[in-house]
Amino acid sequence: MTDRKKLLRYFAYTIEIIVIYLLNETPGLIPPVFGARPVLLLPVAVSIALFESETAAIGFGLFCGILLDFGMSGGASIGFHTLLLCILCYCAALMAIHLLRASLLSALLLSTVAVALILLLQWLFYYVFSGYEYPGFALVSHFLPRFVYTLLSVPLIYAFNRAFALNIRESAG
Repeated sequence: MTDRKKLLRYFAYTIEIIVIYLLNETPGLIPPVFGARPVLLLPVAVSIALFESETAAIGFGLFCGILLDFGMSGGASIGFHTLLLCILCYCAALMAIHLLRASLLSALLLSTVAVALILLLQWLFYYVFSGYEYPGFALVSHFLPRFVYTLLSVPLIYAFNRAFALNIRESAG
């Protein structure tokens, strides 16, 4: 019975990731703020990692990362987001199991670190190292609003995943 509940939970997470990806990639659906749109799959991956095992967290980080690689860079840098999200989700799951309790505060903290790290590395590789003329302007006008806009979604995403994960586990017993 537990395997069936786990499979149901994983299937639901997969559907959630696909729906969030489609919502995020549909032009004009989520309005840009200061020209930036959120990266909703980052807090989704971290939120799922807080409630699952390390192996499942890596799997969902891999799935979210592949979708981000195709969506954000047009397939130009396949593996960039995938590798980072696999590592970050593994670390988040380990911390949730051994150090932190899964709470809104820990979701905000881990999402802040994950989003900041990924956006900072995007900025470094796509703007600074590639010789963009005004990397500071890109950081302030594009990446900072994207960072804040993405973090505003964390409480809603965490609440959804928490209610979902706990309800399926409670009904198993």
